[in-house]
Amino acid sequence: MASDVLSKLNTNGSGLNLAELANSLVDAETVPKINAAQNAREEAELAISAYGTLRSSYQSLDSTLSALTGAEVLQANSTSSNVSLTVDDRTVLSEGTTTIDVAQIAQRQVLEFTGFASADDTIGTGELTVEVGVWFGDTDFAANPDFSAETITIGEGASLSELADALSSLDGVTARVLDRGDGTFTLGVISELGAGQAIRMTANETTPGLSTFDNTLTNSTVQVQAAQDAMVTVDGITVFRDSNEIDDIVPGATLTLTGTTDTPAEVSIGRDMELAYGLLEGFVAELNSTIQSLKDITNAGLEGDERGALAGDRTAVRLMSDFMNTISGPLSGHGDRNIYLADLGVATERDGSLSMNRIVFERAFNNDPTTFDALFQNSFGSETDGVEVSGTVGRSAQSGSYSFLVNTETEIATLNGQPLLTSNMPDGRVQYVSLSGNLSGMVITAPSEVTSAEVSFGRSLVSKLQDLMTETLQSAGTFDSRENTFRDIITEQDQEIKDLNAQVEVLEQRYIERFAAMERAITELNSTGAYLTNLIESWNSD
Repeated sequence: MASDVLSKLNTNGSGLNLAELANSLVDAETVPKINAAQNAREEAELAISAYGTLRSSYQSLDSTLSALTGAEVLQANSTSSNVSLTVDDRTVLSEGTTTIDVAQIAQRQVLEFTGFASADDTIGTGELTVEVGVWFGDTDFAANPDFSAETITIGEGASLSELADALSSLDGVTARVLDRGDGTFTLGVISELGAGQAIRMTANETTPGLSTFDNTLTNSTVQVQAAQDAMVTVDGITVFRDSNEIDDIVPGATLTLTGTTDTPAEVSIGRDMELAYGLLEGFVAELNSTIQSLKDITNAGLEGDERGALAGDRTAVRLMSDFMNTISGPLSGHGDRNIYLADLGVATERDGSLSMNRIVFERAFNNDPTTFDALFQNSFGSETDGVEVSGTVGRSAQSGSYSFLVNTETEIATLNGQPLLTSNMPDGRVQYVSLSGNLSGMVITAPSEVTSAEVSFGRSLVSKLQDLMTETLQSAGTFDSRENTFRDIITEQDQEIKDLNAQVEVLEQRYIERFAAMERAITELNSTGAYLTNLIESWNSD
């Protein structure tokens, strides 16, 4: 309608296509702004997509890091299936071979009392005294001082199954009633492992029946299996233990015995170089994948390269810088020198990717295998004799050396000035636990006479990278923050486009009104001009 008005006015007016001119002016004023808003919106969408891709890469690396945390290449092997070795504390484990000859394994004493018609058979009344100790022959018994004799009072009508329950409530004793399958029931009484855990039961019966369970003079008659210690010869030295899991023969490891050995077993501990190289190779491949993602996304597009979706994005550039600095940076606290990834033959190429040199790796691994450990395992240590350091510390713990002190007057122990929880151990040593500060979770075990020491903590490369992953992946972390920023930009640009589209109609109407007024004025002027021209022509003709 507005265009029609202008057209009608324009027949005697300026002669210009004012409708088209109005549209052109509106477009000139709004289209660049709409295009800019749409471009900003598209760039924000691309940025969100790029950060999503980078998030996936970081999540993949984070999963790999979790699998590699504490990766162990110390391998424990045994030549006998009856002797196995489990690594407990790698910090005190030493490489080498130990000869283990198992003459006998630790056993529980098993007593069997048979001839009962059912589990509900009554057993008489009186008292049954139970002692734990060592049998010498059939009648000689020595009580174990670690156990007190305990007496069970058996009342009228007590059943065999009730006696089993009462015996099982005692320390060092397990009892149960079994159906033998031949129409009779039996009471089995079982001790704990070890020669010193055997059982003697003495009956003082009031009514007949309870003496059936008295083995003071008939132990060999009711004994199905005798209690015994494990007898093991270690590098020619014979030792006895009351358990088949022995943790004090090979420092840092537990021996598990499942049977005797016909020939001495060779138990060896050593680092597997092929396993180590494979772990490092997989680690480097995952690092390269993340590096490539960062490079593609932040590429400036120079020399014909495709420009990355986050080129020039300061946060993305910082992520790239932080990642590369973490990989190439020093690992301190693992000894008397800093350790670098390059020490194990991992080099950074000109394009930023990592490569591996097998020869350099093998040389470094053979010279000092602990260099490899620093990549995957946090380390604790102390050069003071007898001081052991362990524990699990948080992200705030920094690699370095720390001062441990015990005030001999107040007996208060501190670690870098922070008080420690102190507890005495059965072996005479003292354990100190940090419950506050950056080193919360560190545990120091030391002889009671040690009142000062320097202890160290070294964070592994895997741990440092995990901290970086946590910072970016956690809720409200770097990725969340940047993605929310770009979502806000999209919302703002959507509103801007909506507002500009609304302005189009307003501006068009405004220009039409102005052009209509102009045309009316020009038409009037044209009419006046025509009148004057005719008048002059009339004067001239007269």
